[in-house]
Amino acid sequence: MKPFILFFIIIFGNVSCLQQEEHVTEIKLEYSSAMCQGYCDYTFIVKKNYKEVTKTPGKAIPSPELKVKKDTIKLTTEEWQQIRQSFVLDSIRALPKINGCPGCDDGAIGSLQVISEKDTISIKFEGPNPPKSITPLVRLITKETFKE
Repeated sequence: MKPFILFFIIIFGNVSCLQQEEHVTEIKLEYSSAMCQGYCDYTFIVKKNYKEVTKTPGKAIPSPELKVKKDTIKLTTEEWQQIRQSFVLDSIRALPKINGCPGCDDGAIGSLQVISEKDTISIKFEGPNPPKSITPLVRLITKETFKE
């Protein structure tokens, strides 16, 4: 009887863990600043195999010489795993929908969407100050981007 119970616990435990694993299909990070000169809006779309970066010039203070730039960067499996392991979905779900005062004093507005097979989690934050639970994620996604 004991081996049967042990077998049941092991099998049930493994199935339970498998069911709890939630697959993230896309991460979207946006920065928007109404009052800036140069590139003011950045959009990052990250999926398992690539990261797409779009930079858009500001409209409030026009720079006609600047055009929208779009770049697609191939991600290795290791890079995707590093991004995926840099955050915990439940920690993001626990965050308020609005963190700090995004856009106050003409500051940048940060916006994060994490899309999984279960749901879409969306939060906004003060551009330069993401919540601590997503700071590693934001750093990995924006790495090498704001060096212009």
